[in-house]
Amino acid sequence: MYKFVLVLSLVIIFVMSAFLQAGNTQSPVEILKARNQTVENMLQGGNDNVSPETKEKLKQVINEIMDFTELSRLSLGKYWVQRTEQEKKDFVNVFSQLIKNSSVKKLEIYKADRMVYQDPEIAGAKAKVTTIAYKDRKQVEIVYKMHKVGDTWLVYDMEIDGVSTAINYRDSFYKQIAKGSYKEMYDKLVKKLNEG
Repeated sequence: MYKFVLVLSLVIIFVMSAFLQAGNTQSPVEILKARNQTVENMLQGGNDNVSPETKEKLKQVINEIMDFTELSRLSLGKYWVQRTEQEKKDFVNVFSQLIKNSSVKKLEIYKADRMVYQDPEIAGAKAKVTTIAYKDRKQVEIVYKMHKVGDTWLVYDMEIDGVSTAINYRDSFYKQIAKGSYKEMYDKLVKKLNEG
């Protein structure tokens, strides 16, 4: 009887733990809303000249929901599998830093008059969330492609007005590699990063 009660208690604890973890998992839309609201709050009342300290904080907030490894894999396409593990790590490191730097150059999207979030399209561990930002009678549609990593949803690609970030970079990388080599393309990225 004691063993039965002990086993039953363990099962209940396990089920409750799983239930609570599932309950704490934010939906793709909730994750995007929270990120965008945090950025908007950081920019509120400020002008276009953002201090270096704020820029660093913005980089972290804007990009903490990004899966840079997956975006790197998609952006390199067929050339990803040809790389060594060290080359992959080096590429992800440089590529992610460039994207982080770029993410704080155009902050207008976070100063929209209104942001509409459509219901997510979820298929298993993948999701698509379409958002529309309205500003000065103009609108920008951003489709976030997300996948579940552990207990959270991360963005691995974005379509801005129909243009995929991963495909856009892939086209550029393919052209550069075709003209020279992977190393030449990678060296250009490093140079660009060092130039700031």
